[in-house]
Amino acid sequence: MGRGVTRADVEEPPGSAPASLISPDLHGTLYHASLAPSGHNAQPWQVRLGDGELWIGTDRGRWLPKVDPTNREVVLSLGAFVENLVAAAPHFGYGAEPEVIGPSTESEVIHVALRPLPRRDSDLERLRARRTLRTGFSGRELTAADIAALRANADIDRAVFFAPVSAQGRFLAEATLEANRQQTARDDAQEELARWMRWTAADARAHRSGFTPESLEITGLAGWYVRHFMNREAVLGRQFRAQSLARVRRQLKSYGGWLIITSADEAAAALVDAGRRCERMWLKARELSIAIHPMSQVLEEAPLKDRLMRTLGLSGHAQFILRVGYVTRYPDPVSLRIPVTWFLRPLRFQARAVTRETGR
Repeated sequence: MGRGVTRADVEEPPGSAPASLISPDLHGTLYHASLAPSGHNAQPWQVRLGDGELWIGTDRGRWLPKVDPTNREVVLSLGAFVENLVAAAPHFGYGAEPEVIGPSTESEVIHVALRPLPRRDSDLERLRARRTLRTGFSGRELTAADIAALRANADIDRAVFFAPVSAQGRFLAEATLEANRQQTARDDAQEELARWMRWTAADARAHRSGFTPESLEITGLAGWYVRHFMNREAVLGRQFRAQSLARVRRQLKSYGGWLIITSADEAAAALVDAGRRCERMWLKARELSIAIHPMSQVLEEAPLKDRLMRTLGLSGHAQFILRVGYVTRYPDPVSLRIPVTWFLRPLRFQARAVTRETGR
């Protein structure tokens, strides 16, 4: 029956770029940074190199204007990227000191000063092994000890847990289903989703971003079917939308709780910080056999977002809604990653890479 394309099939290993473009150590650092999560796996980061410094901004062609019109999620993903960069840098002989310098994604957002230091072992495997899981969750509620371990990595004051059986947990399940219902009914949101679906091996290899059947955990006979018969028009059709909602309903039947990560405000610095805190928690989860599935559609539909904060009694601004649960099997990551050289600038061949990705 075969399988589709996974990360291992197309990745650009650390240090593999030509040394004339980027040093092997800096390439290794940026490769591990790029293993961060992002909405639709769009990987919106863009990096400009300097002498001992980096400027991190975004690629407009990788924004999601229909579900993320303010680029809130884009900046959160930059925070996760920076967290990985800071964690990986010592392994390659760098200390990385990030500073938020831009108020919006219209300009570069983060400056990172790199300073040489003696190499020291970093747990790069945690960065490589992080993945999103959507299925296989146990219905067992997370233990207090495991909740505390996750919250400690995300700043305990900004990470709140709700049990599935609590009033808040039931509200989150209902609101999540409703947000998905609203979003799948929006033609513009479905058009945007269709743009990031990589049904065929050829699309996966050409773009190295977005959703593949494997990353959505569509395997076996179903995986074979969608690789051969699904396309953009199908994503816009009634059957696909109904199947998407049915899948969400199944996911909401079994899990171990909700984790909400908040920020004091929605300035760029606060969003970058929230993205970093979420990634620290995510990197801790696998060793606890806890899967994390972002289900933040409530935050993408304005009326539901307003109700959320009032109903849950949270202070600040919710930035991540995470469905969490124990799993007995934690598969290796399969989501695609663009090569480091595709998100560097200025490089003469960067324009060709962006044109291939965005169609512009």
